Amino acid sequence: MSTAFHDLTRFASTLMVRGCLMVALGTAALIWQDQMLLNAMMITALLFTISGLYEMVLAVHSRAEVRGWFIALVDGAASIAFALLTVTLTMIPFRATMTLTAAWLLLYASMSGSLAFALWPMRRTRLTLLAWCAVDLLLAGMALSSARWTLYTLLYVGAGYAMVFGVFQWLAGLWLRRTAAPEFAPTTQASWEVVSFK
Repeated sequence: MSTAFHDLTRFASTLMVRGCLMVALGTAALIWQDQMLLNAMMITALLFTISGLYEMVLAVHSRAEVRGWFIALVDGAASIAFALLTVTLTMIPFRATMTLTAAWLLLYASMSGSLAFALWPMRRTRLTLLAWCAVDLLLAGMALSSARWTLYTLLYVGAGYAMVFGVFQWLAGLWLRRTAAPEFAPTTQASWEVVSFK
């Protein structure tokens, strides 16, 4: 019980810290475009790599006690995929970049939609996840269908997406901390010592 609680709170903290940093990086990239856009992209890739690996380690560590451990595993893998996509942005043909971006968005939309159905009785959580699923699907469609996109259009849209995605990650972490983690919190009785009467 205690191990699961600590792993969940660490996962929640990872999401909240990453969310705050993403909002900060996205904002800086849009305000100081010439100086920060590419630098913010590289910092974001590093951030997603480190946090993604950490999430996957936490997921494997808690798999025996937390039923939804695979969510952290998938989110960690998605984070690393996002980092790789960010780093290779200028190294592969633009059309291939857009296709891979759309594929990532579709996969994340699938995860968000699946979570929404798994948590269907929780109305606000369900609506938030479905809204994010719709955003990802819309952007995936735009990435596949728009012929007017350029690399800089993708970078600017990516900076805006990072800000909104950061808010989503922060909210997810807050939900885990306030709603999910307390289910695994150690009780007062768990700390009581066993007293034998002879």
